[in-house]
Amino acid sequence: MRVDSAHSRGPSLAALLGAALILPATLGASACLDVEGMDPANPQRGPGELVGNGDPITDGNFTGGWDTPPEPNQVPPALEEPIVCDAQCQSYCDSLGLSNPVNIGACSSLWGVGLASQPVDRRQACRKLHADMLGRYPTPAEVNDVCNEEDWGDTVKALMRSDEFVLVQQRRWADAMLYNNRAVNVERIYDMDDLVRKAYQGYVPWDLFASVAASHPVLVRRHTTPGDRAEAAFKLFLHRPPYEDERSDMGRLYSVWSNGYRDHPFLGTVPDPYVNYDCVGTNQDGTPADQGACTSILWGYHELTLEPDGRREITGDQEGWMWSGYMSAEEWEAVQLPGRLMATEDSFWEAAVDDVLMQYFGYDLGTEVPQIRHELVKYLLENQADIRSVHFAVATSIPYLQSSQGAQESDFPWTMGPLKQATPEMWVDSIERMAGYQLGACDHRIPHPEDYLYADGNGNEPNGWTFALVNNSRWVIDQDKELETSYRGVTQSLGGCPTNEVSGRFTTISILNTAVQEAFIAEVCDPSLLGGGADVSMLLPQGMSPDAALDAGTAQDIVTRQTRLFYGREPYPSELEAAAGYSEQCTPKPCTAERFARPACFALLSSAEMLFY
Repeated sequence: MRVDSAHSRGPSLAALLGAALILPATLGASACLDVEGMDPANPQRGPGELVGNGDPITDGNFTGGWDTPPEPNQVPPALEEPIVCDAQCQSYCDSLGLSNPVNIGACSSLWGVGLASQPVDRRQACRKLHADMLGRYPTPAEVNDVCNEEDWGDTVKALMRSDEFVLVQQRRWADAMLYNNRAVNVERIYDMDDLVRKAYQGYVPWDLFASVAASHPVLVRRHTTPGDRAEAAFKLFLHRPPYEDERSDMGRLYSVWSNGYRDHPFLGTVPDPYVNYDCVGTNQDGTPADQGACTSILWGYHELTLEPDGRREITGDQEGWMWSGYMSAEEWEAVQLPGRLMATEDSFWEAAVDDVLMQYFGYDLGTEVPQIRHELVKYLLENQADIRSVHFAVATSIPYLQSSQGAQESDFPWTMGPLKQATPEMWVDSIERMAGYQLGACDHRIPHPEDYLYADGNGNEPNGWTFALVNNSRWVIDQDKELETSYRGVTQSLGGCPTNEVSGRFTTISILNTAVQEAFIAEVCDPSLLGGGADVSMLLPQGMSPDAALDAGTAQDIVTRQTRLFYGREPYPSELEAAAGYSEQCTPKPCTAERFARPACFALLSSAEMLFY
């Protein structure tokens, strides 16, 4: 193995800021990965195992969280672009003493130029924090407890410590890298998924995460040519396709890979990447060989060669290649050169914070207000490239937490809080949790669980190990040992639970979607009283009998209970007035509490307030 590197082609933003990048970090011992056996409950195998096994890189107590919303500068408000923050504007922003990097960056396009932000509505802010960070709406108890802190920083830290926060990030990366267990060995998918966990629990800095991910078997095996792999890595971590010279040059570093298949002792024939040794250090006579085919020169001189040895396959279609599962820690570190080179680019760090801004705001705020992006990049580097710091800063910022409702003085989107559509999983998971109605689940790591439960016609037969793999995943197997697919059916109809055959999830609003949503809500609420649906006790105030006689007061109590449960707020006076009126119209009489509660459930869950937040 050999990796030679010269200086990169220019100073990075990190160098200009005086930050110490972690490039590259030591990956671990030199011994090969253990490739024998498989734990179906913990099957990950790959380069992710070799990093992030020590203490967290920071303690997670990030500075610069919640700031008191300032008053706008007493100047005529900016109403159109370009926004110019003059010396007086900048002086005003400096005088505010803001600590949150998003607020600092936003001031020159918001308060400093005479624009006001919206008030922070605690219920609405709590709802969007849970939706964006945990992938579901909050329960009434969470609104009253988790979001009842004086400092929003305490609430955000509590949410970031949860497993649900990590799961949301894992699902996002599954979408980005198109996990598919028919295209990539599922063990590698589990390994990449666990690498994401390590990054979002603070064990792996972002540049190290990118270096491992950009050469991870999940990415390498998913693409066919070196140029395609280089382009995929560029889009993931630089948010743009490479120029042709970049694609060709970076592709040379991906030339060591070839796609193959391996006979797995439990999973049958699985797709996996191999090292092809097209670039070797020396010929048999000791003369230099093919290093140039695997040498990058755009970012300095970087030569990548791997020396062949007895680990190569000696028969079959992969003869002469080495299975990636046999690679040592040093070899993995060598082939991770593409990610390390990308991390020397300023745009790498800008893309990292833009990802977070897009997740929380739903639009490209980093491009709209570049100063926010600049402040966040500095903040990320000051916090040892711990990506959690960016989530903390964005989630505690005033532009994010402010209400999406109110008087809007301009068309600039950052003068209002973000308003976004719920993802299919978020919408279904929230309804399930609130109504106590279980459909099952889907697992982004195994888009095709049937492959491990039923014969596939290609000689791969299910066995105890494959059944245990699915049974230990998030998929639900019923008492008849059949896969529960109701959840998948609903969410896939709405664009969720993608199988990632060619592309990932989609988001749309259509008549078909509305029909699917209303059918699901009817199944949960049973407004026609067909004897199904969620337990009625979830829809009624505590202690109320389903057979209680319905009157105006009972109807209002039911609407109050369900509004708190589903929306996390108190009902408006107009809603209580309407509930009283509907109680008089209920037929056939005498009506009961259940006869009113189930249609009310359907009405509330099918509203726009459940679809948008």
